[in-house]
Amino acid sequence: MTVYYGFLSNTYTSALVDPEGTLVWLPFPRFDGDAIFCKLLDDTQGGYFNTVPEQPYMASQTYVPHTHTLETVYQVQDERVTMRDFLPIGTTSFWRVIETPVPLVLTCRPTFGFGYANASYEMTPNGAWFSHPNGREGLHLTIDGPNVKSSQRDQWIVGPGRVTIALRYVAHFGKDTALDQDLADRAEQVERVTNQFWVKPKNPYHGAHAELFDRSLLTIRGLTYRINGALLAAATTSLPEIIGQHRQWDYRFVWVRDGAYGAEALLMAGDTVGCRRFLEFMFNTIDLVNKPFSAPFYQLDGSRIDGERDLLWLSGHQNSRPVRVGNAATDQLQLDIEGDLLWVLYAYWEESQDSTFVRDYWWAVTALADWVGTNWHQPDASLWEFRGDQDFYLHSQLMCWVTMRVGSVLAREVMSFEAVADRWQRQADDIAEAIWHRQSLSGLPYFTQGPGHPVMDAALLLMPLYGFVGVHDKVFQATLQQIENTLLVDGTVIRYQQDNMGEVVYPFTLAGFWLARVCLRMGRWDRAEELIERQLGLTTSLGLFAEHVDPATGEPHGNFPQLFPHAGVVTTLSEYQRLKKKGHLWTLTTDG
Repeated sequence: MTVYYGFLSNTYTSALVDPEGTLVWLPFPRFDGDAIFCKLLDDTQGGYFNTVPEQPYMASQTYVPHTHTLETVYQVQDERVTMRDFLPIGTTSFWRVIETPVPLVLTCRPTFGFGYANASYEMTPNGAWFSHPNGREGLHLTIDGPNVKSSQRDQWIVGPGRVTIALRYVAHFGKDTALDQDLADRAEQVERVTNQFWVKPKNPYHGAHAELFDRSLLTIRGLTYRINGALLAAATTSLPEIIGQHRQWDYRFVWVRDGAYGAEALLMAGDTVGCRRFLEFMFNTIDLVNKPFSAPFYQLDGSRIDGERDLLWLSGHQNSRPVRVGNAATDQLQLDIEGDLLWVLYAYWEESQDSTFVRDYWWAVTALADWVGTNWHQPDASLWEFRGDQDFYLHSQLMCWVTMRVGSVLAREVMSFEAVADRWQRQADDIAEAIWHRQSLSGLPYFTQGPGHPVMDAALLLMPLYGFVGVHDKVFQATLQQIENTLLVDGTVIRYQQDNMGEVVYPFTLAGFWLARVCLRMGRWDRAEELIERQLGLTTSLGLFAEHVDPATGEPHGNFPQLFPHAGVVTTLSEYQRLKKKGHLWTLTTDG
């Protein structure tokens, strides 16, 4: 397995620690804030924090089981140094607890505004204050342990012995000494309650790969903004899909689609509360005057993203420019997202029978279904967010159908609104007829990405998973064969072969799980198990996925960790377990 970054979270923000124990990514005060440490995006200007032996060492890393506490071990000849890193729940701080028999060199080089401004500093008796030149924010470094010696402005010698280090962000800079007092004495309690927060007492999954299931579920929870249940698409910005090229974007926002996948995974894992909280968050972003979702994604507080800008002073991850903050896709029309969310509402209702929740948010269901029922026949940018390349993409049309079918089912079964149910069902039938009509006009025996794009698209694998066609339907079977012929690469699946930005190089990690789920529905157990094993074999050594992966080397590509594939792990393994036990799966049919 590939050794890659460790992911930490406290549900406010997140951090990445490299395999050598260096803190290379930490935005404050939220996931989508400016990174104070972003060596991840520029080796020289990004800023970092580490504590390393002066002598040569070998490093290894593991998680404390069932938590987001990362343990790094240095083997220094016959001596062993252990470091535990965690982000305490409820605070904007990073803690490192060290047991070391040898002295370590501590280096702390924060910057502000993604490396735009170097920090001013002031030494303190047990650390330092680092502040933005404008004085409006700062970082308080506190070191508690034996043999601490200041070496130079941003370096100290610490140890041997037990050393506790805290880095605390201060939004309005002032000399707060709260962390100066008894830091080492508090560390044990802070670490204990932080770890207890992550441990879930109940988990309905008890099958194969339980450890990876648990890590994926922890990652989904780690990408959750605890204030409101919003689900982040990824923890980073601008990690490139292809090194040295230009497919790199800011994913530190709440995509309706990505979050819906994560919420469905939470539901499958028995976390109905987490699923419901995400639904409530998204419903409460709805615009009742215009398009219900005025953008495909939102900031963590539900507000819209204000465009995209390039951080030209950063060299980018492995010199992949530009580094981007924000995302210009905020202005795109994407027609699938209403269906993505309503599918999760339908699944939540099926699983919980919580009709009260559906009734309370019926105004939101009505807004979504009525808008889609009127506007489904427009071209859009698709789930892949093609820039300047609109079409009647089949996946978008499929999800419009899902919107109307879910609306019809809930109107009839929960609200007893027969006339509304009949109207929405007629619109679902119209969408289905249009999909089949376009397929017949193509002259091909299989479905394609869209009438202007008669090519294969991995998202076509979702058609039977929502119930639009059966897995044994002859047109879908021909589609499946084409997907396996053109998009299957060494047991993994690329999303499509090419777009208007060029050739697609690496598989899309979620798509392999889509194919495995189709095989499960077909009863091809051996094939499904083979695909599941292949995808899970491409996690990093810490059980994490990026957006893409090199199937030859296992090297992650794109933003990290990514919500999509971790949702795929939980959903696929849960579905496997349910089908083996002949349990219930949520599905729709084309019949009203």
